[in-house]
Amino acid sequence: MVWMAGLLAACVAAPSPTPSPMEAALAQLLARPELAGGRIGVCVVGSSGEVLAAANADRGFATASNMKLISAAVALATLGGEHRVPTELWMRGPVSAGVLHGELMLRGHGDPSFGTGAAGKAAFKAMASALREAGVQRVVGRVVGDDSWLGREHLGLGWQWDYLDEDYAAPFGGLCCGGNVVTVTVRPGLSEPVVEVQPSVLPAPRVQVQQVEAGGSTRLTTRRALGSDAIEVTGTIAKDARPQSVQVTVRDPAAFAVAVLTSELRQLGIAIEERADVVAEGEPRLVVTHSSPPLAQLVQPLLLNSNNLYAEQVARLAARTALGDGSTANVERHAKATLAQLGVDTTGMVIADGSGLSRRNLVQPRQLTALLLAVRGAPFREAFVQALPVAGESGTLRSRFRDGHGKGHVSAKTGFISRVVCLSGYLDGPDPVDDPLIFSIMVNDFTCSEEAAKAAVDAFVNQLAAALGCVRSSERDRESELKPVDR
Repeated sequence: MVWMAGLLAACVAAPSPTPSPMEAALAQLLARPELAGGRIGVCVVGSSGEVLAAANADRGFATASNMKLISAAVALATLGGEHRVPTELWMRGPVSAGVLHGELMLRGHGDPSFGTGAAGKAAFKAMASALREAGVQRVVGRVVGDDSWLGREHLGLGWQWDYLDEDYAAPFGGLCCGGNVVTVTVRPGLSEPVVEVQPSVLPAPRVQVQQVEAGGSTRLTTRRALGSDAIEVTGTIAKDARPQSVQVTVRDPAAFAVAVLTSELRQLGIAIEERADVVAEGEPRLVVTHSSPPLAQLVQPLLLNSNNLYAEQVARLAARTALGDGSTANVERHAKATLAQLGVDTTGMVIADGSGLSRRNLVQPRQLTALLLAVRGAPFREAFVQALPVAGESGTLRSRFRDGHGKGHVSAKTGFISRVVCLSGYLDGPDPVDDPLIFSIMVNDFTCSEEAAKAAVDAFVNQLAAALGCVRSSERDRESELKPVDR
């Protein structure tokens, strides 16, 4: 048995295989002292799905805005990139001598972009023109909103009460307008500050702002009480300060949309005399339909700028179309069924909202890489991938990877809520014809700063890019300076 003892000794003494550069990079990420005590999940796969590096890839993590990858993919797979969402203006009651005695009704079907920007102004102008063509110059009665199409929910499951007035937590629903927010602007005045709210359809804000001497401190707080339309602005503003603006969510999106419609129609020459005692008779008639941009365009602010309202709306649009109701329960049910059709194993997945604000979401890194891999073979691939932020160049990645190997090579969705940082997407090599790496990094429960956690994630991705042969942006710049220029 001496020979066996010798063999065992040789086996014990045999050196362990040298880790690949990607495995070495992962080991460094897992060993970072600033992330100690946190949970780190990583999955890096190749173009055929082979796992190149992984840690806790089968564990569930809070997703933050990485949930938007699921919402966008499910919506595109269900509805198609050309799908448009209607918002309709109906009227009911007789029209006599240019006066509608009855009711105008604005009916939504979940368009998150309705009433926003120049397109929103154009939509209201078209509605006023259509009313005139229908013989209406004045409305005596009511203007109402119908937001029932998506269901009765307006807030995500597990959303926190203390941020519900923040612009990133706008309520959702069948009828939206202007992102369901108002803009509060405070500027110095001659003797006291001036506060404006646009659109000016809510009760006047309560203002307790002191104007201080030039060079003084400008510190402002804007709040909307829960369950109320009342906005409160407090703090100080210096005489030489620039105007300060902040967006605040509205309480009731449908009521807000009706108020904005009424205001816009009046400005466009349609008089509105609101009378609760006027009974609308007869069958409702469709006046005009406004169509949203195609879904392929709606997913751009969703993924590029991480717009939470758009994510909630398209996730519920898909569920409503497939299952007849846009409830959170149906969002989860439909998303899992769609992901399964794409080849993603959804075992252990929990979906509590469409945006990732909820801490009840649980998704595994391997599930996100499986989805990103499936997208590459899907009909909606172009709309999805083109909407992702690019490292150091666009969207929520514009200020990251500024001088790293990943700049211009990483197309990925960011994610952040308190104690959660995630990044999942594609990493292109130096040769554009090569298939990209697909990665998902999910860090939960860290106690360091958000910026430190993001820096750790970015350092890992930069190491992956270096392993692929990507060159740092500063090195590319130097190389281009040395190359001869044809004249």
